Amino acid sequence: MNDCENLTIAGIEADILLIPHGDVDKSATTIDATNPLLVTDLVLKAGKTGFLLQGVKQTNGYNHEFVPGDEQTPDKSRHVVRGRILTPSAANRLQANKLGKGEGYMAVVNKKYKGKDSKDAFLILGWDAGLYLSSKSENSLENDGAILLELSSKDSMLEKDDPKVLLETDYDTTKAAFDNKFAVAAGV
Repeated sequence: MNDCENLTIAGIEADILLIPHGDVDKSATTIDATNPLLVTDLVLKAGKTGFLLQGVKQTNGYNHEFVPGDEQTPDKSRHVVRGRILTPSAANRLQANKLGKGEGYMAVVNKKYKGKDSKDAFLILGWDAGLYLSSKSENSLENDGAILLELSSKDSMLEKDDPKVLLETDYDTTKAAFDNKFAVAAGV
């Protein structure tokens, strides 16, 4: 299982793409027949798009953790994304405010670690139950005045699996879809 040519690297590329959970067309999205943790085509509903949580260096990040079950509940996974709104403009404040209105989100991240042939670069967090705003703060004397936020799985709605890997044909195709925020033209 250890590939010395493709050892892991910490961190993500700067940006995280947040997609309202209800905007993903799961019936049109393709999941690999032999590996349920591999999405080969992420499709949003017509006219929908994700929105970018822009970052620099390592201001944004993610983690997931195993949550053991008990005699009555299965083992699950908690997904978390953390980020900073570095430009707290009126438009960005509106997007941050929307995060706190109770809707679940999926997050797509582009990891620094790409894997062999760059096939493992992208992850989708929050696929099953979604990520919800769990904290948001702004302090004029800390973090250069940026708005800090965290979206995570709710305790009562944990994910059934680890994050899914996203690979649409190859890295370049997946990166182009990410850069386009997985937008699908209306009427398509």
